[in-house]
Amino acid sequence: MKSASAPADTAAGRIGEFVAGLRYSDIPAEVRRKAKVTVLHDLGVALAGHSLVRQANAAARYLAGESPAGARARLLIDGGRVGLEAAALATGALIHARSQDDTYLPGRTHLGATTLPALLALSDERDSSGESFLTAMVAGYEAACALSAAHGDAVAGRGFRATSVFGPLAAAAASARLLGCSASQTVSALGLAASFAGGTNQTWAAGTGEWQYQVGSASRNGMVAAVLASHGVSGAADGVEGVAGLLKAFSGDVRGADEIGTQLGTDWRMNDVTFKPYPVCALNQIPVTLLVQVLTEHDLSAAQVQGITLAMPPHDASYPGLDSKGPFADVGAALMSAAYCSAIAVHERTVRLSDMRRFDDPALIALTQKITLVGDAGLPVGSVTAEVQSDFGPVSARFDSTPATFNWGWAETLERLQGIQDDMPFPADSFARFADVVTTLDTRSARELIDATIVPG
Repeated sequence: MKSASAPADTAAGRIGEFVAGLRYSDIPAEVRRKAKVTVLHDLGVALAGHSLVRQANAAARYLAGESPAGARARLLIDGGRVGLEAAALATGALIHARSQDDTYLPGRTHLGATTLPALLALSDERDSSGESFLTAMVAGYEAACALSAAHGDAVAGRGFRATSVFGPLAAAAASARLLGCSASQTVSALGLAASFAGGTNQTWAAGTGEWQYQVGSASRNGMVAAVLASHGVSGAADGVEGVAGLLKAFSGDVRGADEIGTQLGTDWRMNDVTFKPYPVCALNQIPVTLLVQVLTEHDLSAAQVQGITLAMPPHDASYPGLDSKGPFADVGAALMSAAYCSAIAVHERTVRLSDMRRFDDPALIALTQKITLVGDAGLPVGSVTAEVQSDFGPVSARFDSTPATFNWGWAETLERLQGIQDDMPFPADSFARFADVVTTLDTRSARELIDATIVPG
């Protein structure tokens, strides 16, 4: 996977060399399968989140203007033609609408919602092959995982949203690969994307709607960075670890930068990307799963629950918005609240998208106030405990995640998407066709993938 001209030995240089030299045949079979499963999951939850993105599509059409010349890519679901940047912005919002898209937890980064929108837009314009699409996707994911793995927590701890910081570089790497950029051009794309990065977590504390559009903005910015680089615009080769680069600015710490990219091509971190069974924040997946298990096992009803104490590692418990108990006025604030999401789990023994809008339900409001979130320094990352006080006495439970937690294969992903098919805009046979296109994507064109998401008629 060596490129013709290796750039300087910087983080972007190592990543650029890997990205520019990556071929589909270089990607191990299990990573190819994981890429297809991830496309299935992310676009599946995008289809099931269509009711939440009318504003995004309207904005995309506004940005496209009236000129047919600017309409170079299609929106998912309705097939409307808009400009590349508008398509990336709107598609990011769509994939992230349910907050059920994939997550790379070590880097606290959503990769599908930042990588796929740029690739879908560019692939539609260029009529790229499905094999090229998947190669570029893996390149973007691996690049962002390498960058974020050791720094996601520090970035979030300073108030920045890790997805908004590392997402543009994921999109830049993927777009550069699809555009056929050289190693040096890819380095520039990453340097430009590093300078375009940024976004805060205040959206969760304020309960406002920025979260849904941050991912599309990151995808758009990374795509623009790659396009600029492909036309000869230079970006800082040390834009990641430089004295005023990405890591210094957003994490305050450049330690470990000399290791970034050294494992590319041998340690495939895409295998560590996980999914979400419920339409809530990634940090709330385990509490919801744990409480559903506890109430089912002990046959407890919501009326029999007197109170619940949830414990997480302190870094998770202090994440903005997680300790909120409302009142809520936005879906984003609700899906971020551990107490509200847990209240739904207790009341319904599941969480559906429609539950995110039950802000005024008296039973849920009352139950939310009975749930307390605390930090426990003795808990490792990925572990949660629940102490449930019930009419029949206390019940204690613990969930310790493993690399297999929420890391599904094709069959389970397909089954779970079929479980939310009623939220999708087309019938079962159309969804079956979409799944068939994804599973054979490396023998098709990327346009066929977009075609399969568009509602007939």
